[in-house]
Amino acid sequence: MSHNHPPNPTVLGYSRTRLLRILVGFPAVGLGIGFLLPALARWTDSSAAGPLRKVFAALGSLDQPWQIALCALAATALGVLAAYVAVADSTRVTVTDASLGIEPRDGKKAKALARADVADVYLDGRDLVVLDAAGRQLARTPRQASRHALAQAFRAHDYPWHDSRPGASTRTPVAA
Repeated sequence: MSHNHPPNPTVLGYSRTRLLRILVGFPAVGLGIGFLLPALARWTDSSAAGPLRKVFAALGSLDQPWQIALCALAATALGVLAAYVAVADSTRVTVTDASLGIEPRDGKKAKALARADVADVYLDGRDLVVLDAAGRQLARTPRQASRHALAQAFRAHDYPWHDSRPGASTRTPVAA
């Protein structure tokens, strides 16, 4: 355990780089797709079947510059909406020596967990998982911070961080 505690809370969420990638990247990808969509629709029009054939035919008929610009604008708006949803669904985690705060931005209720109640913290896939001493799940939330940043923050505040699910390595393999 570390005895070099940070004096301030550690707040974890999307890094600035990742947030910038989301806020700029999603609309930029939408813009690119919007410009290419009419050409892609013309290319796939002959292979489309059923109701999709009409959609591809309609998109493929967009050949005027203002129509392509309108398509690009609509796809950019969808990219902005996707970026908004990605950021709005994110969760901010605040780690202090005394407590752990989990604040979803999607309107769900924030949780404050006393440090004394936390027995294990680890990642399960993309989820941050917090367990009590009896192994009950106190919290499970999608993570936005990197594995390294989470491990560093929890260890700095003397939380029992595990690189994998506690007890997972102690299971006995079943003989075949």
